[in-house]
Amino acid sequence: MTNLILFIVANSILAVVIWYSENKSNKKLRKEISGRYILKANLTYKVLGIIFVFISILLTYAMILNWNQEIQFIAPFGVLLFFIPGVLMMMYYYNYSVEFNDSRIIITNWKGTEKIIEWNDIIKIKFIDSIKYLYIKSNSGKTLINQDCVGFITLIEMIELKTDSKLKK
Repeated sequence: MTNLILFIVANSILAVVIWYSENKSNKKLRKEISGRYILKANLTYKVLGIIFVFISILLTYAMILNWNQEIQFIAPFGVLLFFIPGVLMMMYYYNYSVEFNDSRIIITNWKGTEKIIEWNDIIKIKFIDSIKYLYIKSNSGKTLINQDCVGFITLIEMIELKTDSKLKK
């Protein structure tokens, strides 16, 4: 019975996270005064990052209180198993953005590195449903744009306006 309740709660939380993410990506954005749109990473990444870091802090506390020779090798790996993904998710939330206007797209990745794509340079665009990314191939290279960005539908509309692509999300 406990397993059933845990299964229902876990799936309910997952369903709410997916619904929230989908709802935010379909949100229409308004153009800023400068004439550009800015898509940011979904709040879900920040929340999950904080939860993972918090779990790693609790595990560190438990590890310190219960330290012995049996756990000296495995316990630090257990802490890092939560800490590293938590920090990476928060870095992604704070650094990732997609800015676009009538002439170009600027993608800033989780490390803060920018990539600029001119609308005229785009060769191929397609969705990769398995990883929830939009693949854009241009003369300057290839890039992926996360479909969970807040206001992603606005980017799709601009892509359809600026290119011959007809995309369905």
